[in-house]
Amino acid sequence: MRSRSRGIALGVLTAGALAWPASAQALTVSVTGDDGVPQALTGQTMRNMAPQIAIGRVAGEGSYSAAVVGPKGQSAMVTGCSDSTEPRTVLYEGNGLYTFTVTVYAGASCTGAQSPGTLTFNIQAGVSLAPDPNTPLLTREPDEFANVEHRLPIAGNLGADTYDVRYSTSSRLTPDGGLAGEPKSAFVDAATSTVPIRFSKPGRYTVVARARVFGGAATPWTAPLTLRVYAPFDFSSSSFPDARGPSYRLSVRLRERTARGRVRISVARRWTGPARYRSIGTVRIRGGGFTKRFTLSQTGEWRIRYRFEGSATTAPGTVVEKVRIRRTARSSAARAAPRTVTAAR
Repeated sequence: MRSRSRGIALGVLTAGALAWPASAQALTVSVTGDDGVPQALTGQTMRNMAPQIAIGRVAGEGSYSAAVVGPKGQSAMVTGCSDSTEPRTVLYEGNGLYTFTVTVYAGASCTGAQSPGTLTFNIQAGVSLAPDPNTPLLTREPDEFANVEHRLPIAGNLGADTYDVRYSTSSRLTPDGGLAGEPKSAFVDAATSTVPIRFSKPGRYTVVARARVFGGAATPWTAPLTLRVYAPFDFSSSSFPDARGPSYRLSVRLRERTARGRVRISVARRWTGPARYRSIGTVRIRGGGFTKRFTLSQTGEWRIRYRFEGSATTAPGTVVEKVRIRRTARSSAARAAPRTVTAAR
């Protein structure tokens, strides 16, 4: 936030003058630093994007006029004819060297000009992004429909009015370091110093950010932050197209159709209590799903466990289904009960 304090105690001019004539020695010049506290203007480097300059003068002496020019020659502050000691905000016009020039006058109405004095200071503002510490980053939780809100920590900059945050599945950059194409926008939650983002689909995302001041310039974009986002390993459906025992055919459809890889399947007796799983094989995911034929000689309650090691779009995970196999007049039949899901995090 910008410092708007009044009645600033002026720092004493000590050094940093490129040209400071004897006629200006009665003046003191201060600037608010990165902590918002006034300090003598001595050519220092700061990050403050809205520094305030105050000019002090000995009581009863003449007037002055002062100006600040930004690193590209833009006007960043102009006082006009004044005898005020009130601080004035410097408009941020980009990173670089700012030149402060003051002319002292013998009279109260800016008459009798003396030689101007010049001081400089440097602004090097910027922000930084960090990845969400919770990994892997998921589009949603298993068996849920709402997208997960991830929060990226951001280190802001004193004096910034707002922040630009852009993210995209494309990593192409513009010449100034922004994202090319049509990236999506996010906002900064100032209360938590984080950037809330929801990802609708898995992939590799690039995120950049910068700070801005209203009516002025923006800081350079941050270095690109690359995030890998995954879909969870979960099912859209599971069924037994061939439920006549003791040989059963199982069919599973995944919610993430781009998942690739192998799934290890094991079974165990009973729905509750300690489980002693035995493997019934490994299947390859094809077209967003898989099928498996297996044999169970006993009826009753069974648990089927599916373990997936992960892929480029889908996080590792484990799904456990409860199945009841009952005896009919001619054969046994399998029926799936509600399943239990455990995501590998």
